[in-house]
This record gives sequence, structure tokens and C-alpha cells, in this order.
Amino acid sequence: MEEREKLIQEKIAEKDTIERMQTLGVRYLIYEILTKEKGFYPEDIQANPQFKIRLSTCEATVGIDFVITYDETIFMVIRCVSSGVEPWERYAIAFARAITDYQIPYAAVTDGEKCKIFDSVSGSLIKNSIEEFFTRQEAVSLMKNFQKIPCPETRLEKEKRIIYALKQMMNNSMSFDP
Repeated sequence: MEEREKLIQEKIAEKDTIERMQTLGVRYLIYEILTKEKGFYPEDIQANPQFKIRLSTCEATVGIDFVITYDETIFMVIRCVSSGVEPWERYAIAFARAITDYQIPYAAVTDGEKCKIFDSVSGSLIKNSIEEFFTRQEAVSLMKNFQKIPCPETRLEKEKRIIYALKQMMNNSMSFDP
């Protein structure tokens, strides 16, 4: 029986390693697209930023793969995944709504092939492919009239709980943080 358990643990570890490597590949691809095709400067992009969230019952450190800024204001958060974009849509939207003192205008989830970009405030899907990803020029234009609007208090705790729950689920199934 011990040998069987060891074999199962080895298979799980192997799967986790493959998934981590795939996600790193997606991150690299997205960074290349952002800088080489979409015109973002390296200083516009923060990789793997960590944020603290406070819930009524606890505090947690959570992360996202990329944050794109313009004029010291976050324009977009991007979550990269190895497969299955849909399960992470809600995480990215909640993250954009609740991680700062204002709602970050856009949230994206991508596996390197599929890419979904959402208006974070409304939750509406506004773009549905990597080819449609914002250019730096579009970001600059969109941010000119941007007003920092906080997430309504009635919604804020719920958004933080979504972030926290999905982070906990991922930590229980894999050995690395988002």
C-alpha cells in the first residue's frame, strides 16, 4: 500500500511540475506579445506582484501574473493559466475589483491561445482573443479619462472572498502560488 501511495504522490508531483512549466511558457509568451507586438514598455509591466487583502475574518497575500500600469495607475491585471481559461475568469475580475482602493478597469485571463478580456466594473466580456489585446496606445487613450472608482462596500467583501477561496483551492491542489 505504501508503494501505491508513493506512486500516486509522484504522479501528482509530475503533473504539478508540467503545469508549472506550461504556465511559465504562457507567461513568457504573453510578456513577449505585450512588449514586442503591443508596444508596452517593460517598466509598464509588473510580473508576479503580490498584494495583501483583508477580510473580516483573516488576511491573505494573493498574486496575479501581470499588472500593466500607466502613469502609476493599474490599467489591467492578467492571469495566465496552463489550460482552462474559464475557471479563472471570476478570479481575475474579482482581483481587479478588490485589490486596490479603486477598481482596475480591465482584467484578462489567457492560456496563450485563448484570451478573454473583461471590463472589470461591469464584468462584461469586451475582447475575446490575443489579437484583440490592447496596444499601449489604446491603453494610454483609455486611461486619459479614467476615474478611480472604489468597489462598492456591499460588493467588496464578496470579491475578496472569491479571491481568497480560489487562492486556497489552488494552494490545496498545487504547490505554487498564483
